[in-house]
Amino acid sequence: MTAPTLRPLAASDVTAGLLRRCARGVAAGALGAALALGATAARGADATGELPAPAPVRLAGEIRETVVRVPVSVENAAGRPLDALLIVTTFRPPGPGPFPLAVLSHGRPVTERERAALPRERMESAARYFVRKGFAVAVPTRVGYGPLAAVGDPEASVSCDMPRYETAAKAAATQIAAVVRFMQSAADIDAERVVLAGQSLGGLATIAATGERLPGVMAAIDFAGGHGGSPDRYAGEPCRPDELTRRFADFGRRAGEGGHPVPTLWVFAENDRFIAPRHQLRWADAYREAGGLVQTRRMPAFGDDGHQLFAAGNDLWQPVVDDFLRPLGFAIPGALPVPRGGVVSISDVSALPSEGRVIDGYRQFLAAPHPRAFATNGHHWGLATGDDAQSRALALCDQHTEGEERCRLYAVNRTVVWSSQ
Repeated sequence: MTAPTLRPLAASDVTAGLLRRCARGVAAGALGAALALGATAARGADATGELPAPAPVRLAGEIRETVVRVPVSVENAAGRPLDALLIVTTFRPPGPGPFPLAVLSHGRPVTERERAALPRERMESAARYFVRKGFAVAVPTRVGYGPLAAVGDPEASVSCDMPRYETAAKAAATQIAAVVRFMQSAADIDAERVVLAGQSLGGLATIAATGERLPGVMAAIDFAGGHGGSPDRYAGEPCRPDELTRRFADFGRRAGEGGHPVPTLWVFAENDRFIAPRHQLRWADAYREAGGLVQTRRMPAFGDDGHQLFAAGNDLWQPVVDDFLRPLGFAIPGALPVPRGGVVSISDVSALPSEGRVIDGYRQFLAAPHPRAFATNGHHWGLATGDDAQSRALALCDQHTEGEERCRLYAVNRTVVWSSQ
């Protein structure tokens, strides 16, 4: 398929697409979710034609978030073609580029209701990590999920006894390939420096995409990749892991054709409740023995379920990925340093290296829930709570520092970290 011209998503695109789907008889629940997006779009795009995110979420301006549409055609397990416009969230660092590209692929919720209820995928914490490394980032919402649930479900395994993993992996890899080609057509993207990464079924899709041998792809990172897992049924035991062994061997064989497989990193935790580590190791061995290039990183137990490491364990996996990507020419670190506290009390407002409005912002920080982070350069401040709070606090503060000293973290959770920097 010829790479289309990069085009932001306009309100008319959403409205027209929804009307076409409605005429085909879309399920009421899925249409309602899609119409919510359409109603937001109907308020109008800005002067560049970019689509606002569904209220109350705003596009993250400091990492240049936009939404574009990418045409794709896949088949479901019955061989029925499914045509759609993928919803792709993109992020970029400051400047004109050209930027290397990272394509991030999401996992698969267990139930149909959960899949239909997904919002537009953003994977913001992981995206911010790659933006810090100088990458442009593309995060597709694939067919079968959220606003695209009504199109069909090409990634269904169908049956636990006879799962259709080959069809599911092919459909997901095809969508990744479409996004890569689409983004490579943009003038500010370095088409020769592409990294793929994904979690759970997105990890399976990422490894499957290495078998497509896409031009420009330099590396792939798989976080607990697989399919057919259900912790409520048998913790750590996916449906027919032997069939997945065959699939990964096929990916490795195709990735190795021509003698130059891309390096892959497989990251998984000891207590993964969807896919036990022994399956991950067996699949990695099958991929390697068939011709693929593999590094594995078995991480300690993470929380109650190691399958959530990618989503919630930024401090753990980001240094690992930095180490993997550095020899490949991506030397800019993306992992934030672990803050080490000094002797200043968290409640001592007088110790702030500033006064006035920064102190007002710091009082808001003291009242905020954990996890939380506060950044300042003495004149401006940024406060963030929740996942990846440190990264977001720095980014919010640095929006105002053009021509000035960049912001630094002052406090994280209950600890003042300024004195250690």
